[in-house]
Formats: sequence, C-alpha cells, structure tokens
Amino acid sequence: MSGEALKALEEKENPNEPIFKLPASVATINYHIKKWVKNGHIDKTISFHQARHTFATMTLTAGGDLYTTSKMLGHTNVHTTEIYADVVMEKKVNAVNLMAGIFG
Repeated sequence: MSGEALKALEEKENPNEPIFKLPASVATINYHIKKWVKNGHIDKTISFHQARHTFATMTLTAGGDLYTTSKMLGHTNVHTTEIYADVVMEKKVNAVNLMAGIFG
C-alpha cells in the first residue's frame, strides 16, 4: 500500500473497514463518478473505464512497471496492459518533439 493509503487507515476508528465503499455495478460506479466530477467542477465526461485508463497511464508514467500495473488492473495477460505503455511512449515522443527546432 502507498504511504497515503496507510495514513488513511491509521486515521480510521476501525482499520478493517474499507476506505471506499464502491458498489459492484459499473453503472452505479459511473453514477458516483459523475457526481464527483460535478462536485469538482470538472467540465468533462468521465467514466469508470476512463478512470482505469488514467490510473494505468499515470502509474506507468510515474515509473511503475508493466507487470505490476497489469496485476493492479486485474488483467490476466500482461499484453492487455501494453496498450498503456504505448500511450506513455507516445507522450514521451511528443514531449521530445516539443523541442524540435530549438537547438538547430
């Protein structure tokens, strides 16, 4: 667990209770995500699928390895997770291309 998650557990009266009580239905999770987005004054449509995609991309961008990210997403095959690695590589290429012409 991350340090932030452990700290949240330490602050709870009963550390055995889940921090987030999310329903099992994706439709219900999407309903709650819409409320969170609205409360955060975010003017964008965000779904459970997009949240998973963001989690995977951010984890890999921060240096997380492909295998561990795959397991955290519940993928049975690491090849499924490789799409996110392609997104991260594309971000790196785009960042390098921002400097095109600066030094020449």
